[in-house]
This record gives sequence, C-alpha cells and structure tokens, in this order.
Amino acid sequence: MPIKVGLLVEFMQDNTPTLGCVLDEQGGKIRLLLANRREINLTQSRLLPWIGPIIQATAKEDIVSGLIAHKELRQKTKENIDIAELWKMTQGEVTEESADFFAGLMENNINPDIVAGYAHALLECKNYFKFQNPLFEVYSQETAEAKLLAEKQQKEKTALVSGGADWFKHLWDLYCKHQHVTDKDKAKEPPEPVAATLKGLLLKHMAETESHEENLLWKQVTKQIPDETYLAYYLAVTWKLVPEHYNFWLSKIDYDETDNFALPFADELAAIQELAKKLSEKENFNPLPLPREQSRYKNALHCSLDKKQELCGIFSSIAQKEFISIDSASTKDIDDAFSFEEHADQTKEIHISLACPAFFWQFQSDFDKIIAKRCTSIYLPEKNLHMLPEELSTNSFSLVENQIKPSMLIKAVFNAENELIDCGISFSRVHVCDNLQYSACEAVLSETISQIEEAKETVRQSSCHYPVNEERYAPDENALAKARKYGALLEKAYLFAEAHMQKRIENGAVIIERDEYDLYLEGTGSKTQVHLEPMPQSPKAQLIVSELMVIANSIAADFAVSHEIPLFFRTQHIGIPKEMAGIWKKPEEIAKIARLLSPALTEIEAKPHTGLGLKAYSPVTSPLRRYADLVNQAQIMHFTFFQEPLFNKEEMENMLMNFNIHNGLASQVQRSRPRYWRFVFIQQEAKRQGENCSFHGIISDENDMYVTVSLTREQILVRAKRQLFGDKALLGQEVLVRLGKINPLLFEASIMNVQEL
Repeated sequence: MPIKVGLLVEFMQDNTPTLGCVLDEQGGKIRLLLANRREINLTQSRLLPWIGPIIQATAKEDIVSGLIAHKELRQKTKENIDIAELWKMTQGEVTEESADFFAGLMENNINPDIVAGYAHALLECKNYFKFQNPLFEVYSQETAEAKLLAEKQQKEKTALVSGGADWFKHLWDLYCKHQHVTDKDKAKEPPEPVAATLKGLLLKHMAETESHEENLLWKQVTKQIPDETYLAYYLAVTWKLVPEHYNFWLSKIDYDETDNFALPFADELAAIQELAKKLSEKENFNPLPLPREQSRYKNALHCSLDKKQELCGIFSSIAQKEFISIDSASTKDIDDAFSFEEHADQTKEIHISLACPAFFWQFQSDFDKIIAKRCTSIYLPEKNLHMLPEELSTNSFSLVENQIKPSMLIKAVFNAENELIDCGISFSRVHVCDNLQYSACEAVLSETISQIEEAKETVRQSSCHYPVNEERYAPDENALAKARKYGALLEKAYLFAEAHMQKRIENGAVIIERDEYDLYLEGTGSKTQVHLEPMPQSPKAQLIVSELMVIANSIAADFAVSHEIPLFFRTQHIGIPKEMAGIWKKPEEIAKIARLLSPALTEIEAKPHTGLGLKAYSPVTSPLRRYADLVNQAQIMHFTFFQEPLFNKEEMENMLMNFNIHNGLASQVQRSRPRYWRFVFIQQEAKRQGENCSFHGIISDENDMYVTVSLTREQILVRAKRQLFGDKALLGQEVLVRLGKINPLLFEASIMNVQEL
C-alpha cells in the first residue's frame, strides 16, 4: 500500500513500536502525528512492514482519538495471544514469515490492528522469534531453550547484583557499628536463592576459592563498600555465617580440622590398624621371604596390606634396648624415642627409634593423595590438627610406652671426643619403656647437673620481665617419678648433647633461642579470651631431643648421599661471617642474624645446611607429622630391602613441586594463626587496662627513620618513627610501650607512647 495522508504506520522508538498517522509525504520523507499530539519527521525506511488502516479525519483531535483507539485494539490483541503456542506450531516447520502469516494461523478474519498486535507480541518474545525486517525468524527448540536459560540467568544475576549490593552495604554499616544481624534485619535480607548464593560467595571469597565469574560478581556487589583486605570475613561474621575469630586461613588451604577426611577410607584404615595391632603383640614371628610382586600402589616393601604374615616377618625381632621418649605433656603423636649408653672407654652408643608409618603406607592411593595435600600437622592455640587420622597418629603408629611398635632405628656411635665413628640404619620392633615429659626431665636435670650450671640457669630465669607461674606448669609427681628413674641417663645425654651442639657451632651453626610462652584460649566466638603466660623453660631436656634429632636426620642424609638415594633434603647453602656462628638469645642479636639467614629450602639434591652446621640434612624424625619425613622414610626402607629407592629422582622432583605448594600454604597457617591470637591478646589487654596498659619490649633494630621494638611476651615486632623515642634509642634497651590502632587480621599495632626502663 502506498504511503499517503491518513495512513496509520508504525516505527521503532526506544526499542518499542510507536503508532503514528501520516500528515504529509514528500520524496520519501513523511510527517507523522503521534497519539501524544507530537509531530515528527522521519524517512520511509524507518517504517515497519505492517501498515494501515486509513483515518479519514482531518481535525487533529479526531486523528489523536483514532490513534488512541487503534493503539488500544492492538494492545488488546497482543494480550490475548498465546505466543508460546504459536511458536510450538511453527518451529521446525517455518523458518521465517511475516506478521500477516502468523496472524492468519490463529485468526479467521484479520485486519491491520490484529496483524500489528501479533507483530508486537512477536517483537517482545525474543526467546522464540527474531525480527529481521520485514520477516520474523522462528528459532529452533535448541536455540529457544538456550535463550530462555540465558534470560533466566540474567534475571537472577540482576536480582543478585541489585539485592546483594544493598544487603552487603547494610552488613557493612552494621559492622562499622560493631553490630550483628538480628531478627529486625531479616526483612532486608534477600530472598532465596539469592541469599544462598551470596552466602556461598562470601565463604568462597574469604577462602580465595571463587571462580573468575564469581570474582566479577564479588566486585559488582561490593561497589558501595570500601575495598578492605578482609571484607568477606567482616561481612560473614556480621551475617553470623561464621563465628568471630573464624580461622579462614584453614579454609584457604582446604585443611579439614576434623577427621572427616578419613571417613571414605574406613576399610583401608581398619586394615592398617589390624596389622599394627598384630605387630604390637609380644609373640615372635617367623621370618618369611619378602614378596617381590608390585602391588596396585607403591609401598615401601612392594606389599599390599592383606599380606600380613609376610609383612610381619620384616619385624620379627625386638630391639634389646631401653627406649624412652621426651615430649611435652600434651603430646600424643609420639614419633621418636631413644636409648643412650656410655661405655667404659667413654664411647657413646645412641639408638634413635622412629615411628614407622612408611611400613604400612600405600603411596599414590587416594588416601595418600589427601595426606600429601595436608602435608603437615598444624599446631594452633585452639587445637592441634594432625596430618594423619588420630587413630593412626596417636594410637597405631605412636611410640606409646609399654607397647611394641615397628620402628626405623638409627644407630650412632661417638668416641670420647664426641666424634661420630659408626652409624647405621635398620628396621625392628621396639619396646618403649617410658614416655617422659620435658618439664619433669628438666627438673631432674636441674637436680643432677653441676652447681655452676644450676647458677647459670637461675640467672637466666630471673631476667625474665614476666614472672613464671611455676605451680601452674609444674610436672605432677608421677611424671617426676618416671623421669627420676633415668636421672643418670639424662645427665649423660645432656652433657653429650651440649658437646655435640658446640661441635656444630664450630662448624658454623647458628642457633637462635627464644623463651616459650603459653598461648591458650578460653571461651568461643566473640567471648574468646586469650591468655599469654610465660612458661618454665626446659632448655636442657629440649637440647637432648633436638640434638638427637639433628644426628638422626644428618645420618639419614649422609646415608642417602652415599647410596645416591633421592630424598627431600633441607638446604641452606649460604655464606655467613664466621662470627655469626653461636647461640643467640637477645632480640637485637636475633634481628641481626635474621637479616643474614635466608629461609631453608626443600630440594632433591643434598646441599649444606649452614644454619645447622651440617654438610647434608634430610628430615626423617617426624613421619607422623610431616609428609616429607614419611616419604624419606619409605625411600630408605625400600633401599634397605631392595637396594633401590621407592621413587626415582624424576618422581621425587614431581612430588617436590606439589609438596612445596602445600607445605608453604600450611606453613602460612602455622605462622599466621598464632600471630593473630597474639594481636588479639594485645587488643584485649589494651581494652581491659585502658590508658594504664603497657607492654615490655626491647629495641631490636633502629635506623634514621624508625625504631623497632620486640615485645618480650608477645614475641612480635612493632615500630614507630624515631622521634617518638627521643635521642636515646639504643639496641638492647628495655622499654614499656603503649599500643593503639591494633588490627589482629592485618598484624598491625601502632606505638602511641614509649617509656624507658
């Protein structure tokens, strides 16, 4: 139909079909009157393909009335159309058609208003039809379903972003007021499933496990909020999704703090426990040939757990030595014990017994992969997290007194000059006579060592700024009685350990000693109270154990080097001045040493460990607590029986990459969480004591700009600009500092005032 005056036409305006009446047409350009009484000019190319009817009126008011009437007819037609049914009738049969065609399918008598009504419905239904002037394309079922899904997701995202942004802003306002969500805030909380998505987003962002898409969503819903480092934690606590002081560091490394991670492996663990129990029996076993077939998973003995009799033959003998262990009173996963003998010619024969989980272990199994990811036990103020399930680490494998357990034995013989003259590694069952405690052994050693040493100890203890509650930490009579049985042995072992340490210092060892403080918690959530108390030190008892472990690990490393066994070696191949060798205790000395010593590395090839004064060092003494020690133990065990390591160098290098990642993450938790609680302690003390609260410290570093103070009890560093200290900021100077602006999550505290002592 040609364009002429009075003809009703439609064109798209703001993505909506708009009705108008032609007032004039000249050379392809037309002038229209709209229902809102406006007049506009446009080209014919903008007109939509459905036109008509013609309004015969000439008066402007009559034309407007006609436009409104026809507009209402078209709207009514559109509202009565079942567009989904129209699509079902045509999809698969029709590719594209005009509005007239679709109207004719559903209506008997069509007119321009009916056709226009159908066109409007087709235009709005973008999931089923696409307008390509002058025709409408009919989408296939697959395309339509995809578009419907996309539309649904977009609506959900829009609701999520809109509702999430408002809700997170509300949570932030509550947090700034030190408030939490209450029942009166429920009306503002987004409905499901938006709320569930937002909760998941908070938890994932807090653990840094969100996907790229979730990270983009996070940025959208937090636009109205300051970009705080721990914003997700603040909001989650305010929303009561997690308790206050929630350990999100564990969430970051996906470290299950319960034993639930072991539940899927109940049968495997039961087989290990059964075998461990059998080996703990005091009956003798007849040795049987070792099976040489390779099992499904790698085992230190190429055996599967169902070959109990053959496995038991490996540990048919029981070492005829008197073994004892020394640990803290709370230790349950006891992975080392020792026997110590001094002969008439002053030679010392030491046998170090190590728990032997490698004997039971199926490497590359699903259970092993989980343990490899856990990588290490983590010891926190709130609880100890064991690398292995507790039924294994504290029961089946642990060197518990009066029980017989499979063991890796490291023998070391030293001459009168305390030089190593013989050593060896073997495997046997051992009977541990007693599990001793550090504090009890220290008390016994203080009774038996020379008066000179005793005097030195008295001076050292009295220099502590914070007095020790001796009664709280005193060993009970039972622990003392057990330790006294070995008084003579402990004295000889201590004197040897001290001499051995001095030899390491002569070889360049750098030893840092810090006093220990007991960090413990009372209560949970927002009611948690942090306590930090000085503890009685056990330097002599701890020296015995630490030096024996150094000996065991260095012998294992030397054994591996001489037999070309790839292990996880701890290396620190650096050059430091000779005068740095020695024992360092003062904070200013430790700060100076720390600047020179780079962190130790884990590598496959043996290199010197400068800080320990050793040519090679490979950890094997904590196989219940560290995955590296477990692997090293299996390597040596397999070589002992088969003259080749369980894993070759290439396999060990592949394992090392994953080990370094997981060990690094776990180490971050081990460092960060206790440090966080120390800052919480400072915060609580500052609130409790107010303006009178001060903390003892020692100036450990200073320069032209800043002075650093090492807090004695809290064992953290704080610093301030030099002018706050005046002209007398000297290394080693004791001060009392008042702290403010304390942020435990950021490990920050500002020195507000300094008092010299």
